[in-house]
Amino acid sequence: MNPLRSTAADPQWYKEAIIYQLHVKSFFDANNDGVGDFRGLILKLDYIASLGVNTIWLLPFYPSPRRDDGYDIADYRNVHPEYGSIADVKAFIQEAHKREMRVVTELVINHTSDQHPWFQRARLSKPGSAYRNFYVWSDSDKKYEQTRIIFVDSEKSNWTWDETANAFYWHRFYHHQPDLNFDNPQVIKEVLKVMRFWLDLGVDGLRLDAVPYLIERDGTNNENLPETHAVLRQIRTALDAHAPGRMLLAEANQWPEDAQQYFGNGDECHMSFHFPLMPRMYMAIAQEDRFPITDIMRQTPEIPASCQWAIFLRNHDELTLEMVTDSERDYLWNTYAADKRARINLGIRRRLAPLMDHDRRRIELMNGLLLSMPGTPVIYYGDEIGMGDNIHLGDRDGVRTPMQWSPDRNGGFSRANPADLVLPAVMDAISGFDAVNVERQSADQYSLLNWMRRMLAVRKRHKSFGRGTQQFLYPANRRILAFLRRFTNDSGDEEKILCVYNLSRTAQAVELDLSAFEGLVPVDLIGGSGFPAIGQLTYLLTLPPFGFYWFVLATEEALPPWHIKPSTPMPELTTIVIRKNVNEIAEGPARRILEADILPSYLVRRRWFPVKDQDIAEVRLTRMEAISERLQDILFAEVEVQVKGHLQRFNLPLGISWDGETNAPLPSQLALARMRQGRRLGYLTDAFALDSFPVQMVRALRAGQTVEVADGATIVCHPEAPLAAIELPAEPEIRRLSAEQSNSSLIVAQKLVIKLIRRVNYGINPEVEMMRYLTQQGFTNTPSLLGEIMMTKPDGEVYSIVVAQSFQENQGDAWQYTLNYLDRFIDQMGIDGRDSEDEADLMNAYASFARAVGTRLAELHEVLARPCADKSFTPATVSRDEAKKWGEATFKQLEAALAAIEKLKEYPDEQTAKSARFLRKCSGDLLNLLPRLALTGEGTLATRVHGDFHLGQVLVNKGDAWIIDFEGEPSKPLAERRAKSAPTRDVAGLLRSFDYAIAVAQQGQITPEKTQAKAPLHRFCETMHAEFIRAYTEISQQRQGELLQLFLIEKAAYEICYEAANRPSWISIPIRGLAAIASQILVREEHDA
Repeated sequence: MNPLRSTAADPQWYKEAIIYQLHVKSFFDANNDGVGDFRGLILKLDYIASLGVNTIWLLPFYPSPRRDDGYDIADYRNVHPEYGSIADVKAFIQEAHKREMRVVTELVINHTSDQHPWFQRARLSKPGSAYRNFYVWSDSDKKYEQTRIIFVDSEKSNWTWDETANAFYWHRFYHHQPDLNFDNPQVIKEVLKVMRFWLDLGVDGLRLDAVPYLIERDGTNNENLPETHAVLRQIRTALDAHAPGRMLLAEANQWPEDAQQYFGNGDECHMSFHFPLMPRMYMAIAQEDRFPITDIMRQTPEIPASCQWAIFLRNHDELTLEMVTDSERDYLWNTYAADKRARINLGIRRRLAPLMDHDRRRIELMNGLLLSMPGTPVIYYGDEIGMGDNIHLGDRDGVRTPMQWSPDRNGGFSRANPADLVLPAVMDAISGFDAVNVERQSADQYSLLNWMRRMLAVRKRHKSFGRGTQQFLYPANRRILAFLRRFTNDSGDEEKILCVYNLSRTAQAVELDLSAFEGLVPVDLIGGSGFPAIGQLTYLLTLPPFGFYWFVLATEEALPPWHIKPSTPMPELTTIVIRKNVNEIAEGPARRILEADILPSYLVRRRWFPVKDQDIAEVRLTRMEAISERLQDILFAEVEVQVKGHLQRFNLPLGISWDGETNAPLPSQLALARMRQGRRLGYLTDAFALDSFPVQMVRALRAGQTVEVADGATIVCHPEAPLAAIELPAEPEIRRLSAEQSNSSLIVAQKLVIKLIRRVNYGINPEVEMMRYLTQQGFTNTPSLLGEIMMTKPDGEVYSIVVAQSFQENQGDAWQYTLNYLDRFIDQMGIDGRDSEDEADLMNAYASFARAVGTRLAELHEVLARPCADKSFTPATVSRDEAKKWGEATFKQLEAALAAIEKLKEYPDEQTAKSARFLRKCSGDLLNLLPRLALTGEGTLATRVHGDFHLGQVLVNKGDAWIIDFEGEPSKPLAERRAKSAPTRDVAGLLRSFDYAIAVAQQGQITPEKTQAKAPLHRFCETMHAEFIRAYTEISQQRQGELLQLFLIEKAAYEICYEAANRPSWISIPIRGLAAIASQILVREEHDA
């Protein structure tokens, strides 16, 4: 454990505190006498720490008659004998600090018990004497008549007659709690001694009970008097002098403008409870209106920068209703305390769960509000599991019942006879300890307890909640409460968190004006899911009943993988006029407008255009051809782009979408220009956006159409045999895919995929070639090739324009499937009580899929290793020279990776820095080893391989694996992508993909679950490596061993270069990966030597 920073070193620690409030007597009984004690509390400290709280607030544990739950103190410097001893308190504080938790206790200074020696001495002393003046006396009970009575249910006056003293004594609470006289300097002196006593024992903070009532003056209501604040400044001065950094928390049940006074100018209390907010959170849910919350927060004045509000859902054992109007109190009583036994004084004596009718949604909503409002949250013990109460017990004891640990005797609180318990345990059917307990909820991943743990972990990671500002949004839907929490750190980086709550019992939609944050992406803080980016229009959200969101507003890197970014329309579209058909745009002025004015800015907006960051020197339409009379409004266009002296060509089929033909937005979003033909208007757009385009492509393929075009070239539609078996409806459903970057794909009627090849690459398309061969060879776990539309030039050069393949129903690609699985694995391994058997069960479910991938890859390689007449697929024996070339290529790639590491100015974390240092240190040994590793490939078979194999190239289908996308690494030339190589390259690619998935699963916000799952994730990765390799080698006869090590090094080195150039924030993954590979290889070499 990390050492707890001293309060002097961290003087504003309370701003990031999460406080857990508990009764020692009701928490855990270690000696089984029926009363909770400090030794029991120590035994349960690990549980408290596991919640994610970092501060414990102990309710009074001092010697007391316990007529007011310990707030009637008989000895300030001791411990109630049933709870333990001073030594036990010391031990508890030390153990809490070891677990990085601070301790806050009570300094009840307004009053004492009438059994306190001070009072007993005072009543026996002469009037006017120093001892007598420790309390407030009067000969008449008519004094201070303007002062309200707080406990209206039990007290008729603030004065009580004492026969011994022959005088009335003053008390603001119960008659057995006489108020101390702070006009007497000796009282202040004694109070300061008490304070120093507990500070010296190690407590980090003191809650000052009932501070508004310390001083009495005639003609006032005896609340919030200037003299009271003078006393508090004395206490604060003494505290800062004796124990810098310790904290004072004021219990000032006052309106915001009065409660704010207890901060002074930062020289009174550090914290104060926000009493008026508490009931208004309940009011907002009852009325399904945000106004009670927004109104009271608008009334809340600014407080000194060093100070903090404390936020709570109840004043420990009571929903206090003093700071509401009479009508509001009646409304809340009728809503939340229809059973009048739940009412007490001016409040409601119930726990959170019964107040919410045990509705999990409302309980979560209230806790969401608690944890996100400005201030430090306070959680009452048992609320984390939804404990109930017992209103049949007197006073507020029904909300002070024993903590429910298990379904065992007395709820696991004590082994004592139930009749001997300090208070009876709750035993009703809904919230009794057999139904609601820690043991059961710890084992349930989706329990309220584990939900609370996750929420607290999220809150602790974001300083905006504890230290940030709050800015309300005011959408038209008043059932929605929305606000921003913002915090700027010392580096000037601002964190922005959007909180949105549905206060209604029905689902709600809301439009939020977030245009000031255009381009940012709302990312769910709890689950990590990205939502679509914010634009200029209002942002639409839908929320379930009592649902809420916490979003961090992040950059576009956080966009979800499924998100389709809307195409940005051209600022103002030029209108092109035609008389007959679309062919006319290939002529004269229209062509020049397209080349000079439209295409340069249009291309850089397209996902598939690769050089967006470079200036385009020139654009030419080198080809615009119609291939069918049916396609009167579609042209096959080829665009030549000159960038920095290099020419690149792209396929951009053009078509016209006439107004009224479709309501789909895509044609207008991808439009190049407006079109007019007489009175007819439309858009000139990318034909990919037209539903007629894929249908006509299929028809052209079925017909085997051949069209001679300019320059003697020919567009050839080449169908494959399986196409004939596919039947399409007259108007098939068209679904466009968003994931691809380099090409554009769509699904037709869930039966076939049409891929538009954007980049013009002269030569045989490796994907078409591989799919055709595998289809002919009967390899079933890849889509069948259905046809190809290609351009053939007179000199024999060809390039693909459109590829059609069968559609395979699937559950997505294996990359996302694996990340989702790992996310669940992390959550489930974070549950208390999980053991090695649970871990094995969780791994087995994925291991079967890892084996399926290994089996299917081996079967693929076996097909590719068969002798055949096609020279492009005939296996070849690897010569010594060829093996050497593999070593040289890896050597070159590793040198480039090491150079990229040297260029890094800083590393993301210490582990990456350590890995980089190791790689620098061992680089010579590793480079020298490569030639020998490469030569182990001599004599093996070189075949066609996938070439870019990773989890993203595998589709998941009911536990089986389908291998897709044989295009190869897009950055490499076609000849290299079609070259024969070692099948082990594909194996290395998949192993590295497993490593990447594990690393990505651990990225982002650090949570307790991720920390706890670190070792299991490492074992998960090793297990899946082994399962994949085992399944692969059961079929494939290819040697792995040292050749696999070579390609693992090459792949990891390539990844370092790629991430350094494209995603620097990911660089730690391949650096750590390469270091781990190098370490394993070098250790094995040293052992063999």
